[in-house]
Amino acid sequence: MPPRRRRSSTDPDQLDLLDIPEATAVMLTYSGRTLDLENPDFSRFDIEDIARPLAYQCRFVGNTRAFYSVAQHCVLASELAPPGYEYEALMHDSEEAFTGDWPTPWKVRIGREVIKAAIEPLKAALAARFGFSHPQHDAVKLADQRSLATELRDLCAPHRVNWHDLPAPAEVAIVPLGPDDAMAAFIERYNQLRPRQADPV
Repeated sequence: MPPRRRRSSTDPDQLDLLDIPEATAVMLTYSGRTLDLENPDFSRFDIEDIARPLAYQCRFVGNTRAFYSVAQHCVLASELAPPGYEYEALMHDSEEAFTGDWPTPWKVRIGREVIKAAIEPLKAALAARFGFSHPQHDAVKLADQRSLATELRDLCAPHRVNWHDLPAPAEVAIVPLGPDDAMAAFIERYNQLRPRQADPV
């Protein structure tokens, strides 16, 4: 087991980057908190630390006809999930606030298992902090796929890729939101669905 990293900063939200041998293993969040990717601790993080970066990331690496964020994708998935799985669907991509949105073609090219192993500590720590199920339930995966089918229909250029193995898209067309509105929609949905254990101690 590697030696535990010492801390000289008195701010509990900060790691002193000068004390860490590999500073690139630590992320600085928009709110000023720091995250050790090797030993992630989200105990002091708020939902805004998740919602904001998700809202400012465009799905499909920006290859959409209008800006459409990961945050809005998560809201859509929560709306398409069956009763009892709405919150898990909302939070299913929460780790992408710190990893970015990996496009499926790159997951296939690099290796899904390689990526899954790398982000597993983040996913597990986020699930523990915000009180959602991990590993992901099949009902959430289905909602995610329905969201994808809807996005391909409403947001992407005409294409020849065969997506017929995806489930049926949503009946209602997507109305893309800008980053600030997407962040607000995500937080509003979170406040509607969050379990009590997701509240800060």
